Amino acid sequence: MKRTYKNIYTWMLAAAVAFGLASCGDDFFDQQPSDGVDAGKALKNSSDLETARTGMYQALKGSSNFTDYYGAQMFLYGEMHGEDLQYNQNFGSNRAGFYYKMEYTSASSFSQSTAIWQSPYMVIGSANRIIEAADGGKLSDKTEAAAAIAQYRAEALVLRAMATFDLTRIYGKTYTEDNGASLGVPLVTKVLDSNEKPGRNTVAECYAQVIKDLKEAISSGALMTTSSKENVGYINLNAAKALLARVYLTKGDWADALSTAEDVIDNSGKQLWTRDQYVAAWGKDNRDHFNEMLFELSVTNTKDWNDRDGIAYLYAEDGDNGIGYSDVCATKNFVDLLAQDPADIRADVFLKATQDEGDKVFGGAKVYLNKMPGVGGDPRYANVPMLRLSEVYLTAAEAAFKSGDKAKAAQYLNDVIKNRTTDTSRLVTAADITAARISLERRKELVGEGQRFFDAIRNNETITRYTDDDHRGWHDVLTEEARSYNRDYYKSLPAIPSYETDANPTLKAQQNPGYGE
Repeated sequence: MKRTYKNIYTWMLAAAVAFGLASCGDDFFDQQPSDGVDAGKALKNSSDLETARTGMYQALKGSSNFTDYYGAQMFLYGEMHGEDLQYNQNFGSNRAGFYYKMEYTSASSFSQSTAIWQSPYMVIGSANRIIEAADGGKLSDKTEAAAAIAQYRAEALVLRAMATFDLTRIYGKTYTEDNGASLGVPLVTKVLDSNEKPGRNTVAECYAQVIKDLKEAISSGALMTTSSKENVGYINLNAAKALLARVYLTKGDWADALSTAEDVIDNSGKQLWTRDQYVAAWGKDNRDHFNEMLFELSVTNTKDWNDRDGIAYLYAEDGDNGIGYSDVCATKNFVDLLAQDPADIRADVFLKATQDEGDKVFGGAKVYLNKMPGVGGDPRYANVPMLRLSEVYLTAAEAAFKSGDKAKAAQYLNDVIKNRTTDTSRLVTAADITAARISLERRKELVGEGQRFFDAIRNNETITRYTDDDHRGWHDVLTEEARSYNRDYYKSLPAIPSYETDANPTLKAQQNPGYGE
């Protein structure tokens, strides 16, 4: 079937998540609904809503191969742009090289496998269908299934907010740069008509909608209070609050970030992993014994796994067992940073190369991140970590510090530090805590979880991979601009992919600066 550009945007948004955008070839329009619900038919009952909900969570991983959103690319985007993890050009398969090398120069450089665009809008589209059906009052079992319908609607609000927030912080300037005045992404809060081609809203408008959705979901009382073995992989109340705290922090709303983070800390019933628990806690079989995980994407079998293109497989070494791609490794600078505190347990969540050649290249250092070990040593069965209590503590520390309460900031930061090292000299006080120290602890604690680049940009930090060949470590040779940059560099914002701007002239005229076709 011949593919026509004029309908791509329409199918992506108006058909919700219902159409799997597995490829951009001639079979584009022949894809089956990934949520199992015909986009042309109304959702008639709670069972239809539940099926659409399944598709919404599937789209959160990505399109049909589960990689172009949280299946892989969201983590690669947040880490490969940074200075702590790198593409492992010595042994990798080049699945992580795109954002690391930053060689993209045009909108057409961003394909459907690398651009984080289509699947977030699939999440939004599916969420809109669920919300409209729940609000429409026409579901046949609206009375007897009221609680389930309300829960699915609340989850849809949260995931719509998450996808909108992610798109905004990728394609728009960080809120603190110009108070949200610049362009974000098109806000889509309804099922679109086929002829609609929306333009970009401002960053401020996008944040306002994200916060509105999250607050409505939280206040509805419909979300599960917390996660359990039976509902791992679904949004719960404390996960929604943790996401809201992340949004407030990124926005620079310190007071609301602090109060929301404290709500989770005080009321979630979760506890920080101790130093003795830390390494083992990443194995998903241990979650029930010591759990600070607030939300994770569940992978249970070959129908919902990320297979060999998922982030866990990219992080794992292609070692003696042959399971992994060795695509990502720690930088020498980050290895050296962790080594400054020999008692810091976080170094032990990295593994040494098992083969002699790799061990020689890395000088015996632990470089392969093992936060998603999977089951039986197979990372394809690893759950994907999304929101953790440690991040909430670090959010509280930073928000308190920037609000002027250094004593409270030190308290929350020390709560993390004392659960990661036995070296008490690493603890901080109200007199010596700094923004740089909080940033350092975020880097060490959240490495590999897709946050570093966004933290650096919102704090206007310079990202330095290496300065000259003498300090290159095991980095690939990078262009001078890609070695060290800040948010003024035009590539700190990607291009809206050409497959989208070709379909929507409004967006073509609103392309991010610096990118031709």
